[in-house]
Amino acid sequence: MAEQQLVVFGLGKEEFGIDISRVREIVRLQNITAIPQSMDFVEGIVNLRGQIVPIVDLRLKLHCPQ
Repeated sequence: MAEQQLVVFGLGKEEFGIDISRVREIVRLQNITAIPQSMDFVEGIVNLRGQIVPIVDLRLKLHCPQ
C-alpha cells in the first residue's frame, strides 16, 4: 500500500485532510487588508510576493458554527 501524506486542519469540531501534492505552500499569518463592501466570509487580501491573495474564512463560507 502506498503512503499518503496529508495536510490536516480543523474547522469547528471537524478535521479535514488535503493531499499534500495539492498544497502549494503554508505561510505565516500576515497583515490582512480589509475590502469594503465584500462578502462577509472574505476577511480581506494579502500581498504574497507581489501576488494579491484573497483571505476567506471557511467557517463563514461553509456556514459552520463558531
